[in-house]
Amino acid sequence: MTRLGLVMLALLSIAACTRPPRPADMSGFLDDYTKLRKGPPEGATLAYRNAGANWAGYDKILFEPVTIWRSGKRSLDEIPEDDLQRLADEFHIAVRSRLEPDYRFVDQPGPGVMRVRLGITAARQSDHALDVFEYVVPPDEKVPGTAELAPATRAFVVAAAIEGELTDAMSGELLAAGVDRRGERETIRTWSDVRAGFDRWAGWLAGRLRQARTGQLH
Repeated sequence: MTRLGLVMLALLSIAACTRPPRPADMSGFLDDYTKLRKGPPEGATLAYRNAGANWAGYDKILFEPVTIWRSGKRSLDEIPEDDLQRLADEFHIAVRSRLEPDYRFVDQPGPGVMRVRLGITAARQSDHALDVFEYVVPPDEKVPGTAELAPATRAFVVAAAIEGELTDAMSGELLAAGVDRRGERETIRTWSDVRAGFDRWAGWLAGRLRQARTGQLH
């Protein structure tokens, strides 16, 4: 577990000088929100796909650690640390298990490597401070699926979005990006609900990538 600390307004101002402008109600997790457009009903809430990307040329994935973002100074403190670890770990496991049949996971950039960045966010860039948690070490124990979420954990999960960015690991070219808000549309009370939600999202991602690789994505 690594707590990245507070990203203060001054740092965000510096970043704003070197990156494209970001809407104030977005977290800042993505490098560029200006390309995003409203997604289809069955897809991400906001999405971008590089029409010129050679999806068939990617057969390996460099999966960066999942991060969790929330607005406010030490705003993640009210969520049990084990729950933060579990949220990041469960998401990581769901995505990796769905993508492993189609891709080889690597730890270095190279030809045919797609970099995947994913975050669970409930933050706005307009806020003066963000609390950021980075997944590094999985939790010691797996909680039963029937275990109910702590109130603070459930409130965060319901309000959170999943943000993702796919890039060419060598050139940094943006291949796809998105912001997906589904928590408010789903019943989330237990860890089984969380796992099912993560698995549905990971299955959707895997399906879209499979369609892109075979030229069936329109």
